[in-house]
Amino acid sequence: MQHNLKTICLSGGIATGKSTCVKIIQRLLPGCVIFDADTCVRDLYLEDEIQKELTSRFGCEVVFPNGEINKEALRNLAFADTSSRQELEDVFHPRVREECLALLRKTTKNKSSRLFVADIPLLFEKGFDFGQSANLLVATSGQTQIERLKNRNAWCDTTVQAVISAQMPLGKKMILADSIFWNEGSVEMLEKQCRRYFSSCGLI
Repeated sequence: MQHNLKTICLSGGIATGKSTCVKIIQRLLPGCVIFDADTCVRDLYLEDEIQKELTSRFGCEVVFPNGEINKEALRNLAFADTSSRQELEDVFHPRVREECLALLRKTTKNKSSRLFVADIPLLFEKGFDFGQSANLLVATSGQTQIERLKNRNAWCDTTVQAVISAQMPLGKKMILADSIFWNEGSVEMLEKQCRRYFSSCGLI
């Protein structure tokens, strides 16, 4: 019997509602397999090899006295300097891709699996491609993104602009995406869009 596994990548700008969209997908399609790049990165931070590499590349100023990585210091470096951001991405992205492909291979072997979703924040920036059938984007207006980010993280205007500027503009991502979930309204409106999309795929 042919295994009809649909593979998609989901992305979005920071504070556009991507995580909310993932929760909706999990609720609508409880059997789907989700790869979460952010969770993968958090786990990688705990690995000795990663900690040593980060210390080697960025120095002791990114390490707490107890040996743990100071993520805020790293983030500040990355958003202030393009070369530092590239170095940080060089550490994590190959490993994130490796973990994603490993989960995809495992999912492919399970003939009952119908949907694999890779939640990749930097999908378009890094050209993350594993033969997925579609790239989906959760998007908002720029003003909504700024307001949500300030309310959620209590960041100043300078930090907010630095974080947003470090990502590809949402307008460009919208051109590259196969389908867009426009998240300017309620969670119910976002769910309606998700339901419509996955119904069109024959998964609901």
